[in-house]
Amino acid sequence: MPYFFTKRILLFLLVTLLCLTSRNGWATSTQLPTENPIIQIEPRVEERLRTMLTQAGYSYPLRATLSFLVFKEERTLEVWLQEESKGLRRLKSYPVLGMSGFAGPKQRQGDRQVPEGLYQIIWLNPNSDYHLSMKLDYPNAFDRRKAQEEGRSQLGGDIFVHGGTSSVGCIAMGNEAIEELFVMTLMLGTGPAEIVVAPYDFRRQAAPSHPSLLPHWLPELYQQIANRLAAYPSIENE
Repeated sequence: MPYFFTKRILLFLLVTLLCLTSRNGWATSTQLPTENPIIQIEPRVEERLRTMLTQAGYSYPLRATLSFLVFKEERTLEVWLQEESKGLRRLKSYPVLGMSGFAGPKQRQGDRQVPEGLYQIIWLNPNSDYHLSMKLDYPNAFDRRKAQEEGRSQLGGDIFVHGGTSSVGCIAMGNEAIEELFVMTLMLGTGPAEIVVAPYDFRRQAAPSHPSLLPHWLPELYQQIANRLAAYPSIENE
């Protein structure tokens, strides 16, 4: 097993044994099976990542800022990397295989909606019922503030990017894709990965801003998302 990956696995295991879930940093599942699934998938996933990175012109191993962009209408998840010596670049685009609901933010538990907004991956779970999973920090500060203003409670939670092909309220990527996303988040990221979830790609078509949109704060949310997406060149302009 390559030294760099071995070092990351040892760190992962140490954090797993010592940490509980935290909203302010990384956390991993505290219950590991006898055979750690990360170690089981390492050889095939590392080879795929090595090929992917070298073909994109990156050295290997790599440490970089990692971002994910999810677009509901297009049903895609884009992976972006930013290294000090290179600008922000798209590494790969994956199809989303399963996602419930429709355009619009998540507002309450059980509404089957995938949240929309600016989030972070805060928890890597190697023991997921859906192969592997990565948890979003929903509800974030914006979600909680709007809920408080409207007197809403029971916002729901446990929103994950995971394996498998179907999902209710989460984002299902398939097992092969989640292996790559999970391991690159563990290996490459310099901190919690950003994940932006939008109803569609605002880089190609302007975000809706009509005041009649419901909820009334939706234009504010969509402007935040559009401003963040502006940092990422559209595929046509790469």
